[in-house]
Amino acid sequence: VPGFVYLDEGVFKINDTTFFPLMINYKVNFRIVGDEAVLSPAKHYENHKIYESNTKEEINAQLNAHVGLMKELGFNTIRLCLDGINKDDIGLYYPSKGRRFYLKDDTEKLLSGISDALSIIKSYDMKVMLLLKPPFEKETENFTIELLKHFANNNTIFAYDFMNEPLYFDTEKNRKKEDAVKIVTEWREMANTYAPYQLFTIGFSEPIEVFEWDPSMLPVDFIQIHTYNPLRIQSEIWWYNKYCGKPWMIGETSLPADNDSVGYDLQYHFVDDVFQYVIDCGGIGVGWWEFQDHIAPLMNFEANYTGLINTEGTTRTPSGYEIIGTLKPAAYEFAKLTAFDTKSSTTEIN
Repeated sequence: VPGFVYLDEGVFKINDTTFFPLMINYKVNFRIVGDEAVLSPAKHYENHKIYESNTKEEINAQLNAHVGLMKELGFNTIRLCLDGINKDDIGLYYPSKGRRFYLKDDTEKLLSGISDALSIIKSYDMKVMLLLKPPFEKETENFTIELLKHFANNNTIFAYDFMNEPLYFDTEKNRKKEDAVKIVTEWREMANTYAPYQLFTIGFSEPIEVFEWDPSMLPVDFIQIHTYNPLRIQSEIWWYNKYCGKPWMIGETSLPADNDSVGYDLQYHFVDDVFQYVIDCGGIGVGWWEFQDHIAPLMNFEANYTGLINTEGTTRTPSGYEIIGTLKPAAYEFAKLTAFDTKSSTTEIN
């Protein structure tokens, strides 16, 4: 189907042209504006204590500035994190200051907010992987079906990520392999039925997930691997390539750097090294976690400093919007990755 990303002999393509996702992970929150659910940059971006924008126009301008900066840095794909769903006595909801948007009651508002954000991303000719809350419960299943139906013909969405890191976020401990296969087969059927033109994936955190969520047995179109530890990343990439039996890409990686405990020079060298590992082992995409540092006292060093932008100084984006934070040297490496030796690989970055 024209404009949609598809797999051909284990490689992503769009309109017969090879597509290599250079993806950045980006967190969002729903905000109440009037009676609308507006999808906003996460509160911790820029000044992590407040939201910088409040009207719909301001929120969209800030989102537009962030996406424009990502595009300028060389990214062609965004993993939009929509899995931040909570639960109370009424049901499942997306939290918002002053309002809770319930999946079962506010479906149209939520889908409208997502649609507006996708339109901004589409204006930069970028693709989106939507990270969803796993539809274990009937309420999330119903919402997921409505979402898949609503965006079935939207070619900005290249893939749906139905679950982030089963090792850490599965609702059941010690799940049997056959149970995981049954669940993912049902999700596969859901995706085929309601979103036949988009791809279906799961993000895996470590090879030891194989004992419950075995990537070689699960009927996904491709897998994403999340690999961070600089001492293990080569062996983990090798293991997935040799044993998963499916096309694969990195969905999340980063070397946290604050230019004190870990120097910024180490972070940008890490970008180069990881990209070469992926190409050499046959990977078909790379994703970075995440857009900006998330400085929170109760979080560990890795969680605080994985961004490509710190929280100091200011940066003027291509749209002329000034954001809080300064680009780390690693941010400039992604636009250079096409110059790497891909050896026998035919993969090109578009």
